[in-house]
Amino acid sequence: MDLSSEAISQDVADTAPLNRREIADLLPEVPDWSLEGGRLSARFACKGFCEAVTFLREVAEFTARENHFPDIGIHKGRLVDVAWYTYAIGGLSRNDFIMAARLSEWLRSRQGANL
Repeated sequence: MDLSSEAISQDVADTAPLNRREIADLLPEVPDWSLEGGRLSARFACKGFCEAVTFLREVAEFTARENHFPDIGIHKGRLVDVAWYTYAIGGLSRNDFIMAARLSEWLRSRQGANL
């Protein structure tokens, strides 16, 4: 099954974070993302600050539908960093990978997405 089509688990607080092997197995399924500082991260380039703010808002709205939120920031006025990490378990969960896959798919479906 494709990660992006998997259901989000609403209650992960009592689960263990993914181990290194599980993370290594899932990383190839989200090629637009990398592991940085224990987080699943991607950087998206926008044309300018206003476009970056709009993109950040769109990502926030997209992720709110599943109630699973990334860390998001704007750097250098036009670069938007998105990072997944499940704070409730102190590490990465399968939900983080599912949401990264969904976000990548959603962005590819938008014309002109810059991954």
